[in-house]
Amino acid sequence: MAISFGDTFAKVEECFKESQLTPNLESVTIIRDVYGKIRLFLEPKTNFTPKQIDIDKLDQYLEQKLGSYYGKDIWLPQGDKDGYRALISEITNPNNRVEAEWNDEAISPRLYVIERHIAKHTWTNKNSGNPPWKIQLVDDGHKPAIITFFSFKGGVGRTTALVATALTLARNGHRVAIVDLDLEAPGLSSIFSPNNPKPFGVIDYLLEKKIQSSSWSLRDHILPINDQLLVGNSGGQIHLFTAGNVDDNYLEKLARLDFQNLVDHQLPDTFKGMLKELESAVKPLDFILLDSRAGFHDIGGLALTDLSHAAVIFGRQSRQSWAGLTHVIRRLSRPLSEEREQLPVVLVHAMALASLERRRNEELRAFKEQAYIAFQENYYYEGEVVPNPDDINEPFSPIILPLKDELQGDISLFIRDESQEESDRLRQLVALMTNEDYQKIAERLCIRFNKRFNQTEEEVI
Repeated sequence: MAISFGDTFAKVEECFKESQLTPNLESVTIIRDVYGKIRLFLEPKTNFTPKQIDIDKLDQYLEQKLGSYYGKDIWLPQGDKDGYRALISEITNPNNRVEAEWNDEAISPRLYVIERHIAKHTWTNKNSGNPPWKIQLVDDGHKPAIITFFSFKGGVGRTTALVATALTLARNGHRVAIVDLDLEAPGLSSIFSPNNPKPFGVIDYLLEKKIQSSSWSLRDHILPINDQLLVGNSGGQIHLFTAGNVDDNYLEKLARLDFQNLVDHQLPDTFKGMLKELESAVKPLDFILLDSRAGFHDIGGLALTDLSHAAVIFGRQSRQSWAGLTHVIRRLSRPLSEEREQLPVVLVHAMALASLERRRNEELRAFKEQAYIAFQENYYYEGEVVPNPDDINEPFSPIILPLKDELQGDISLFIRDESQEESDRLRQLVALMTNEDYQKIAERLCIRFNKRFNQTEEEVI
């Protein structure tokens, strides 16, 4: 019976249970290449030289167990004259390999895994969790908190909720920057203006900065949002950095961005440089909100796992939604170390039923129960005490955003004409987007980052 991609590691484990080499090996590194084929690097114990007959037997076991998934390659160190010393150094670098999940502490050798990817590095890199500035600087009030808004499925009101959160924070006196990272389907600029007055954005930074370096300044392309109908009169501000202008050149720019990432893998550092430059251009800032692409997209993964100090994740009560969110929740539980703990999460039950009381209550209860299970099994560390399911301050306690017809379709947060009717429309829309439901997201973020939150009904209207 032919094996599949997901069977390969288990088959390698079986081979070493049968191999005569096993007791004399310090470690085994299993390398799964870009096609999914398996290659091995064996590190013998001191003063032990494997016999060729045992290597040949292992080779035969691997051929039998793995079939076409065996890359027919077993490496061993060859001493000081080894021509592959530099490569071996890379293989054994702890930043490149991770311990196999099935390792038994009482059994030698130690088993390690290296996954070779062309894409999706941000979703698979175990060493992520290094935002542009440390969380301590955020907690001390020296730097803004970077927060990614993410949804596994599209069409759940993620962008609307991000804008609503920015409005609420600004009306509380906070200075907020919002950044459109949904480069395949940008939309933030059209919410605030009928015609983008700042035609250069994220996609231009990622391309132009590489070519022009310091000659291209992000500062010139930030759109200030200062209408008091939107930000209120508490001294808060919003600054928008758009995805860019979707013109005849946009697809060509996007194509080169994908190529750039595959060629030199510098995209994470470029994004971090962009956020540092944004923070410097409009300081002081309290929050930077990132609107990410839905699904397992590389930039969305980068924003969640390597740029942010917290995440707001959106889901619905459906099997499709939970299938994806479960992987995201697991990914946000970073490997425990002195500097890397779980990423703080705000969970949003999006587009919840707003009427039909019996069905609504059933849906809300089911979502809450599923959330507790997903976080309990995937987010908290082994041996960590999982809080009570009724603890409203924990990430598994969802914020409920009911489906609102008024927020479906295009949202225009600008005056389209000078009529009183248009002014009233905008006031009503802002009041709806800063009501109690949306305030809860901003309030949770303020609590986590020790920021003031005392918005009143009068301030909203």
